[in-house]
Amino acid sequence: MRLTLAVCGVATAAMGVFGAGGLDRLGITGPLPAGSAAARDGAVLAERYGVSAPDLVLLVRAASDVRTPDVAAAGRAVEEDVRRAPGVGAVSSYWSAGDPSLLSRDGRSALVTARLAGGETVRVRTAQRLVAALGRQRGPVTITPTGPAWTYAETLEDNRADLLRAELVSTPACALILLFVFRSLVAALLPVVSALIATAGTLAFLRLLTSFTEVSVYASNVATALGLGLAVDYGILVVWRFREESAAGASVEEAVGRSVRTAGRAVAVSACIVLASVLSLLLFPLGFLRSAAWAAAAVVVFSAAASVTVTPALLALAGRHVDRFDLFARLRRGPGAPGTSGAPAASGAEGSPAWRRATSAVIRRPAWAVFAAACVLAVLSLPAWHLALGPNSVDDLPRHSRARTAAVFIRAEFASAPDRELVVGLPEGTPRGDADGYARTVSALPQAAAVRTVPGRYPGPVLAVTSRFPPGTEGAAALVRQVRALPAHGRVLVAGQPAEAVDTLSAIRRTLPWCCTLVAAATFVLMALAMRSLLVPLKAVVVAGAGLAATLGCLVYVFQDGHLHSVVGDFNAPGYLLAETTLFLLATAYALSVDYEVFIVARIREEYLASGDNTAAVATGMQRTGRLVTAASLVFAAAMAGPATSDVTALKLVGAGLAVAVLLDAVVVRGILVPGLMTLAGRANWWLPRGRGGRGRARGGPAACRSTSPR
Repeated sequence: MRLTLAVCGVATAAMGVFGAGGLDRLGITGPLPAGSAAARDGAVLAERYGVSAPDLVLLVRAASDVRTPDVAAAGRAVEEDVRRAPGVGAVSSYWSAGDPSLLSRDGRSALVTARLAGGETVRVRTAQRLVAALGRQRGPVTITPTGPAWTYAETLEDNRADLLRAELVSTPACALILLFVFRSLVAALLPVVSALIATAGTLAFLRLLTSFTEVSVYASNVATALGLGLAVDYGILVVWRFREESAAGASVEEAVGRSVRTAGRAVAVSACIVLASVLSLLLFPLGFLRSAAWAAAAVVVFSAAASVTVTPALLALAGRHVDRFDLFARLRRGPGAPGTSGAPAASGAEGSPAWRRATSAVIRRPAWAVFAAACVLAVLSLPAWHLALGPNSVDDLPRHSRARTAAVFIRAEFASAPDRELVVGLPEGTPRGDADGYARTVSALPQAAAVRTVPGRYPGPVLAVTSRFPPGTEGAAALVRQVRALPAHGRVLVAGQPAEAVDTLSAIRRTLPWCCTLVAAATFVLMALAMRSLLVPLKAVVVAGAGLAATLGCLVYVFQDGHLHSVVGDFNAPGYLLAETTLFLLATAYALSVDYEVFIVARIREEYLASGDNTAAVATGMQRTGRLVTAASLVFAAAMAGPATSDVTALKLVGAGLAVAVLLDAVVVRGILVPGLMTLAGRANWWLPRGRGGRGRARGGPAACRSTSPR
């Protein structure tokens, strides 16, 4: 055993070092779906026409008119430095192109735009080097960068800062919660070991994955947050059951064995369902979601493996010392509270009195309890009826960021904003008159703010169409659809951020029904096999869906409609939820919801197999697992404290959204709705066709997982 633990310790350290060394290999996966129209058109425009939406935009400002000789010379020098930098393709500016759209209305600002070579990650790194080399002040002009490449660069910088803050804030908070709940320093540290193994293993896996495909840097945030949350959940379940069996009189060896057979089985079932949930994100043709799916899947596998192998070994090694060192003994009240010897009350063997009282109230009037919980969830779900999804943008950055400052200024002071611009390439050989007619038709569209011809020699005419609306809004989407549908002498090429947003959201809408169907089917089948019931897995899918609807309603009310800034902090409310971030959030929330469901229902089934009384089984099962679910949800909510305090809207959305989801699920769904529904269903909970779900057959069969320890 000691040799096994030593090998695991060395392996974890090696994986941690190997994985941490690969963080620099993580990159930016662009928002465009593979093979989308915008991606194809953008590639053709860049290759054959030599034009595309700029990757880097430099706002050059002066105290006087930029057309004066000294300012113009400084501006041309900036443009020349950009052109000479490695990794830079086409460069344009007001001073070289004479394009009035690159000059501000007051004449004191102008733009230098650059197209960068390489993939998304390469372009971001090129932008970082270039902006650092240019500096902020060049003679009489100041330089402020923006554009997609620099927006991603600033997001990466903020992401690293938030990751460090998450570790500094979340880890101590989780440790304090575990110490207070477990009433033992030794017991509280054991789930943390699972989290360390899961995080180290996931980072190592991600580094290996970078050898085969591009992996988003945000996958490291997924690994850290889920590693701290999910692994601790699994560890809590095993440690909790060991202490319960020990308090009931079992020897250390017996307690470890029973913990693995009962809690370990629940961990395995939960891990399979969670794995199916997160892997469903691979269906979406989006780089971020696929990276997040692989990271989350690795966390699940390593968390479950550590909880059913390393944690039992540590429990066997610690033995009766697992209940030592209650650092909060003096803060507790009640019999046996000051003790540190692991009395039954301290270990939770008799369950939670608070959960016993709450469950008793639900069981006495289950119909009213279910109705009240359903009303709460329905009210919270109401804002979800006007849900809108949109893309990430520069506005998601903090107000003080250079990229956002420059973007806001350009929208206000320039006739055309690069992030609202469509690049339209007409077919080769289009007559000048037809091109002019096409441009006039586009200009007449109510969503178009401006249309101009891009100067240069191209296979066909090239237009720049500026939308009145930001990417992701219905106005911008309508403009893209109309421009693509206008008749021309062949296929019109349309690229730019508004077109990218349309294609991304279209891919999400096409894939989402298949994803939901797969997750629901996997949950139903796996839970039906594990719980030997048809009603229990159906109920699990329904109540998890209800919880998600309520969570989505809260997210729409706060992050889409812009309420509760005083509670969650400052953020940008663009009138929609960030599509990819919201999808990942909901998939994770669903996985955690089913995770808690398995913990509770597995114990209720165990008690039912032992007694044959469904109502008593619900009461006892909730009493013995309620405190566990409370602890698990509080730990995960604390793990989300770091992202929730981020200045980046996407990270704040994930942190605050998941914290709300798990707490709402633990209190309303698991605390009221689940016991109420299971009480109303009675013995029908455990029904299977052909008698295989009946009590008599189940109690005597190999599926029975009840404990043989005395009660």
